[in-house]
Amino acid sequence: MEELKINGKAIYTTKGAAREYGRVGCNFYTGCPHECSYCYLKRGAPSKQLGGNVVQLKKCFKDEDDAIRKLKQDAVRYLDVLRKTGVFFSFTTDPLIPETRELTLRATMALSQMGIPVRILTKCADWLDTSFGKSLLELNAFDNIYIGFTLTGRDDMEPKASSNSDRIEAMRKLYNAGIKTWASIEPVIDWLSCMEMVGRTIDCCDHYKIGLRSGVKKDYYDLERSGLYLDTLTMFCLLAYRTVYLKESARKLLQRCYKEDYYNEILSRTVDMDGNYINLNK
Repeated sequence: MEELKINGKAIYTTKGAAREYGRVGCNFYTGCPHECSYCYLKRGAPSKQLGGNVVQLKKCFKDEDDAIRKLKQDAVRYLDVLRKTGVFFSFTTDPLIPETRELTLRATMALSQMGIPVRILTKCADWLDTSFGKSLLELNAFDNIYIGFTLTGRDDMEPKASSNSDRIEAMRKLYNAGIKTWASIEPVIDWLSCMEMVGRTIDCCDHYKIGLRSGVKKDYYDLERSGLYLDTLTMFCLLAYRTVYLKESARKLLQRCYKEDYYNEILSRTVDMDGNYINLNK
């Protein structure tokens, strides 16, 4: 897909590691209350810019109505592109916590009605029985909505988020309702937890993204064990007819684990950012 250059009032072209989640993103709010110990929103100078634990509407929007108005204006302007790329929510907060979910619902409804796919990533599982959850199931736009849950398997490192078990249960309900589901297993805290999350969701998760932990020592991941688990994980997903995307961090580690031929064999079981199986024979 050609490189995009979008710098709208509400949506923008992503770059760097964010691009591996969505080519186009939308951030209505900053700040997140989950207090995950590994979160980039908490570390260094960006923590102040991104809101820390305080959830608030971004200053570029007067209010929620203004945010939706600007989103629709951007969507009309870039409609043809967005119908291909979709819009990701979001990088600076959890879009389904109580403070953010109403505006996320309004945005989801507006974009899906325009034929624009919406991709959501959350650690929140208590919204299915709320007005958001009920309205989502009534949208009848399942081809355009993809809901993902971050699944690390480590509740101890995500003290104020829904438990991983509750997220898995919410994912299963959505999957059974016909909504496309996906899991972000990033960061991989340890490979046993990663494999447990895949094993527990293989019957209700359409797609996996696997990424490593940042800011750790180079030897945090044992090469022999990492290679074995990535080999097993990709084959497991392939045999279960589930797609898996290895983020650049995971691919670089895998490349250190195996010689080129076997590295390429493992990579051929995975998909690229757009969901297409990687063909190394091109």
